[in-house]
Amino acid sequence: MTTQTLASYDQVPYLAKPLPQTHPSRLAAVASMFGLSYVPPKAAKVLELGCASGVNLLGMAHFMPEAQFVGVDLSVVQINEAQRRAKSINADNVTYHHMSIEDIGPDFGKFDYIIVHGIFSWVPESVQKAILRICNENLSQDGIAFVSYNVQPGWRMKQASRDVFMALTPPNMPPIQRHEYGIKWIKDAMELTANDEKRPLLHQILANELNDILTKRDVRYLVHEYLETHNDPILFREFLNHSFEAGLAYLGDAEPASMVRHIVDPRLRKFFQDHPAASMAEAEQSVDIISGRTFRQSLLVKGFRQAQINRALNSNSFKNLYVQTRISKSTGDKGEITYSHAKLGKLNANPPHGTAILELLATEAHTPISFKALAEKIFESSQLQEDALGDVLFSLLGIGAIELFADPNIPTLSKGATPLALIDMETGHNTTTNSFGEIIALDPFYALMLPLLKGDWDRDAVIGQMQSMHLKGTFNIDPPPADEEQFKTVLGSIVDKAAATLKHLGVVG
Repeated sequence: MTTQTLASYDQVPYLAKPLPQTHPSRLAAVASMFGLSYVPPKAAKVLELGCASGVNLLGMAHFMPEAQFVGVDLSVVQINEAQRRAKSINADNVTYHHMSIEDIGPDFGKFDYIIVHGIFSWVPESVQKAILRICNENLSQDGIAFVSYNVQPGWRMKQASRDVFMALTPPNMPPIQRHEYGIKWIKDAMELTANDEKRPLLHQILANELNDILTKRDVRYLVHEYLETHNDPILFREFLNHSFEAGLAYLGDAEPASMVRHIVDPRLRKFFQDHPAASMAEAEQSVDIISGRTFRQSLLVKGFRQAQINRALNSNSFKNLYVQTRISKSTGDKGEITYSHAKLGKLNANPPHGTAILELLATEAHTPISFKALAEKIFESSQLQEDALGDVLFSLLGIGAIELFADPNIPTLSKGATPLALIDMETGHNTTTNSFGEIIALDPFYALMLPLLKGDWDRDAVIGQMQSMHLKGTFNIDPPPADEEQFKTVLGSIVDKAAATLKHLGVVG
């Protein structure tokens, strides 16, 4: 298996990208919600198993210079790339090791945060046991481990697509060609029954998968998701049993919304009143079935801490935390005000005090702000107490409209693009990250302009460089300016707006 995995990931490196849900400050926030102590992220030691080309760790290391980061991966191709990128921006607080997970022992060191994303379901049982062993042996007393995996029964629906890929594609075919062959075969086969009155259930499942994932996701993801030797989804309660056997306790989910949705959603609340769960494990398993969940991101702690966990989540659970929103306010033609979330769309402001609080959150959007500071601001503007703020925030948390941080780590950036953003652009990445661990996807124009914002960049010089690019046809301005003077004015406005946006995103100082 080791040889097969090594060849697979060397031929088709895994799709490496920032993983905001693994940021230590977000993991610490979940610990705080449940009343557990944690190591301050700014000075923590972080280990990532299966770090690929190191993109996730390098982003953290770049913005948290006092913390220490270690990455491990079986692919020498990816580790070499990780080391090269770290060296290029002088990130001496992160190291990468080409080695097997099974070779890590207690002498490898203790870590306050251990990240294992996209590995557990895709390796044999011996490596799974090694992962959980490391999450116990190499975890500090107040440490938190993040482990993601595919879950049953939801992923069983996707299993049909994997089974078809594995059955019809030659196993000795190179991964990329095997994937392309499989996609074309399935598409052609689907056309045979597309208009049939009684279409086979297998074809219905494959058609949904093609439309939703197989033709939209990056080929590197698809190769490893559907063509790896191992991909074994597991029931949540089975994962809990394996964790318990390894001396670990389940803390919660890396996405807090998934843990409170059944509390704030009236329909789910009514369902669990009619069908009370006998335990936390049974409740979580029920939610997986109701939601059709296919993937989990579980947080684990040392087993002795089980008795310290307070699972009574409520509006007081995040009063020591920082809140970040993506809420915006807009005014219609008739003066009507709408509050919207970047991913969720229009938000309902009907709950008591909801409008005043959404107004405040729209004003404070994008940058994490402490609950205490929000409480002071809402009291100043509307005389509302902490409890009202807490109730609304708890509802917003349940629908995924806010993110939580134990410590948002907002560094003061030097003028110009961050070295991390520059190396991401130079190596062909279309994404970078900021100090909050967010994925910053740059459109082609911003990606074109960002490398010009180096160090103490000069506005006129950047406008001149962009003018030269425009003359070469690198990008267009619509409508085209009438003359040279208007051209410089318009281009100057574009540069100013782009620079301000990049600064707001946290990739330019």
